[in-house]
Amino acid sequence: MRIMDPNVRKEQILTAAKKLFSQNGYYQTQIADIHREAGVARGTIYQYFKNKDDIFETLLEKLYSDWEKLLLTGDIKSNDYMEVFRFRVKQSFEFFFRDPEYCNLLLRVALGSGQNFDRIIERFNEKLVHLIKANLREAVNIGRVRKDVNLDLATNLLGGALSRMLYYYTVIQKNAGFSIDLDELVDGYVNIVAYGILAKQ
Repeated sequence: MRIMDPNVRKEQILTAAKKLFSQNGYYQTQIADIHREAGVARGTIYQYFKNKDDIFETLLEKLYSDWEKLLLTGDIKSNDYMEVFRFRVKQSFEFFFRDPEYCNLLLRVALGSGQNFDRIIERFNEKLVHLIKANLREAVNIGRVRKDVNLDLATNLLGGALSRMLYYYTVIQKNAGFSIDLDELVDGYVNIVAYGILAKQ
């Protein structure tokens, strides 16, 4: 009988748990559900995780780590600020589009679940805010954004809009069966941020 690699087994449990947490919510998902979905004995789960909280926190930590790693490794060689800004926005959309269950966990299921989860979500939000503010400061320095813009206000506005778009298009629209053109979506966000929505008088 072939023995499964422990890392593969752990990933199998996490994949099953992610699916169930995303579909049913945190409180409605039990260890019994996870072991059935993963196709492992209940006791096997406790070889890798202390409890349900531990599984959920591991999923959120992995999401944060994978997203941060993507942003640190992805790079674009360009002096065009709009091109760089678009690239950064598209990175996050692509990350969550590849795994809508992750997006749902972070932006819906984990909110208000308490425990240590709020701390992990706050780290994600802080990272998002830091990236946006750093980009805005750079844009001010090179004259692409007005010097009188309130950076805190602009950062929170852009971050909130991005989070809402990620959830709406990655989870709601895709679940409803709508086909989404990622480039069109990213261009729409970037163009509204850059040029606004008001018609010229």
